[in-house]
Amino acid sequence: MWGIDLKDEVKALIKSEREDDYWDFKQQHHSNDANLLHDIICMANNRVDRDAYIIFGIADKTFEVIGVENDEHRRNQQQMIDFLKAKKFVSGIRPRVELLTLLLAGHEVDVLIIKNSTDTPYYLTEDFLDKGRKVRANHIYTRVGDTNTDIDKSADINNIEYLWKKRFLLTRSPFEQIIKRLENKDEWTKDEDTYYNIFNPELTITLEFGEDSREARSEFYAYAMTNSSTMYQMLSVKYFGTQLYGRQVVVLDSAQYSTPVPEWGFFTFSEYKSNPEFAMKYFTKDSPHYKLNEFIYDEDSFEEGYARRRFFEVVLLFEDTLEKDTFMGYVQINKEVFLDKLKSLEGGYSWIEASNNLERKQIVTRLNIGKALNQMLNEFRQTDYLLR
Repeated sequence: MWGIDLKDEVKALIKSEREDDYWDFKQQHHSNDANLLHDIICMANNRVDRDAYIIFGIADKTFEVIGVENDEHRRNQQQMIDFLKAKKFVSGIRPRVELLTLLLAGHEVDVLIIKNSTDTPYYLTEDFLDKGRKVRANHIYTRVGDTNTDIDKSADINNIEYLWKKRFLLTRSPFEQIIKRLENKDEWTKDEDTYYNIFNPELTITLEFGEDSREARSEFYAYAMTNSSTMYQMLSVKYFGTQLYGRQVVVLDSAQYSTPVPEWGFFTFSEYKSNPEFAMKYFTKDSPHYKLNEFIYDEDSFEEGYARRRFFEVVLLFEDTLEKDTFMGYVQINKEVFLDKLKSLEGGYSWIEASNNLERKQIVTRLNIGKALNQMLNEFRQTDYLLR
C-alpha cells in the first residue's frame, strides 16, 4: 500500500540529483524491451533488501520533472505484469511490480515499484533479445550503487552469494526466519501444543493454557461471535528453547477460532487528545501478530472461517502502519461521516447481555465503532486519498 510518503520520498530522491542502489531515473519509458527487462532484474536483485523504484519522467543530468504524459512508449501496470509473465524465469518465479502515477510539478511521473522478496536471485532460463540487446540466460544481474551489472556479464561472486543467502533467509535474524517460514504451513508439524519447523526443528511455536486461562470478562469482539465465551493461551516463538517473542492468544466462540490479540488504537475529535473518545482493535498485515494469526487459522474449517469473518467485521485489518495512520487522518477529516455511520448502527446487538447497563453500552459501542470504521476503510480504499 503506497501513500503520501511515496510522493514525498520520490520528491526527495529527485532533489538528491543522483541515483543509487534502489532507485533509477528515466527520461521516458523504455523503447527497447531487453533494456527494460535488464533494469527490472537488476532492481529485483538489489543489495539493500528493500523495494526498488524506476522513476519515469525525469530529465537526464538536470533531474528536471518533464513527465511522461506524451510518451509514446508508456506502459501501464497490466502491460508491465504481462511483459514479465511472458519471460522464462527460473522456476517460473518472476519479480512482482506495481506501477503508480504521481502528479509532480504539473506533470505525470510513473513510478515502477519492484517489490522486495526473498526469491532472489531472479534470472532467465532462456535468452531474451530485442533490437540487438540480449538479456542472457543463467546470468545473474544486480545493482550496486547507481550501477547495474552489464547486460553481457554476470554479477561478482560476492554479490551472487549474498542473493542466495537472502533466498535461504541466512541474512535474517532467527525471529525473522521464523516469521518468514510461517508463510509455508507445509514446513511445520504439530506435536501436542508445539509446532516444529521440519527443516529447522530448533524453530518452534508453542501454545499453552495457563492457570488463569479463563478470564471473567471477554473482549468486546467476543460478542460478535455466536458464543461469547472466551479463554486465553500464551503463544511463544522460540529458537533453541530461547523465547524470541510472546503474545497472548484469545480463544473465541467455544474454541472455534483462536488469534493473537489485536492492537488497541485510540482517537478523538476533541482538542483534548489525552482523553480519547473512541477505541478500536486492529492488525497490520506485516506484523508478527497477524502472520501468526494466519498461521494458526485453519482455512479448511467452515466453522472457523465463519467465526473469523465475524471477528474481522469489528476488528480492522490494515496493509501496514502507513495505511493505518493515513486512514486515521482520513477519519479525522471526515468526522461527520463517521458519526453518521455510528448513529445508523444504533439499536443493533440487542441480544448482548452484560453484568450491568454501562458495560453493555461500552461493548455495543465498540462493536459499532469497528463496523463503522470498516465501512469507512472500504470507502477510503476506493478513493485517491492516499496519493493526494
